[in-house]
Amino acid sequence: MPFRKFYIFVLLLLFCKKIEIEKWQRKIYAFSILNPKDIHIKCFVDSNYSIERKIEKKGIADASVFLINEDEKETLKFIYLTYNNDKEGYYYGKNNNFVKPLNTYSLWVIFQKDTLTKTTKIPDTFSFIFPKDKDTLFYDTFNYIYWHKSKSAYAYVLFVFKLPKDTLTDYFPLFTQDTFLEIREIKEGLFDTTGFYELKVYAWDYNRYQWAIKRSELDTLYHGYGHFSSQTDDRITIFVKRD
Repeated sequence: MPFRKFYIFVLLLLFCKKIEIEKWQRKIYAFSILNPKDIHIKCFVDSNYSIERKIEKKGIADASVFLINEDEKETLKFIYLTYNNDKEGYYYGKNNNFVKPLNTYSLWVIFQKDTLTKTTKIPDTFSFIFPKDKDTLFYDTFNYIYWHKSKSAYAYVLFVFKLPKDTLTDYFPLFTQDTFLEIREIKEGLFDTTGFYELKVYAWDYNRYQWAIKRSELDTLYHGYGHFSSQTDDRITIFVKRD
């Protein structure tokens, strides 16, 4: 092999090796969704070597996790707790009205030389307009679902659950950026029999919407991977009568 070709071949090997090393470089990972109604605030912390590489999540036990209310300049420190093997890597903070609608929060996760941070603004609380909780509705005339506007919400997602809930049943979300849904064309799949149903609608911030809709896109938190967002919700139980 001529020297020039050998030199180019060696450079290509070194370049590919460098890409491989950078691709598998360890990154810290965190996941947390804020909701004012939650009793505890949770944050899962782990490390990953590639967003494409499937790993068994064990969790990191010695990170420092903080939540800062940027409006009131208050800080909540999370505590690491392990209940069983399935809960490793989880940090908890007592809500106690710390997470408030329309306030802005920053999550900080520090582990060794890595720091993760991202900000979210909590959507305002809201409620259903129609139907109301415990309403009885006739299937033939039940064509719309309305709710009040949630300030700071980027989008809404509605779930319909047949009661009692079946954990093996798949429930499909209905997304909208309006405060109502016309269900005339899809209600056959939502209310297939006479019975009780639970309606639950979430108001999502932009981070939550982007992560749910664009799952193929990498969600970065400064020096690491993960997801940090916020949501509020309302739920009602109704009785739908068919025929």
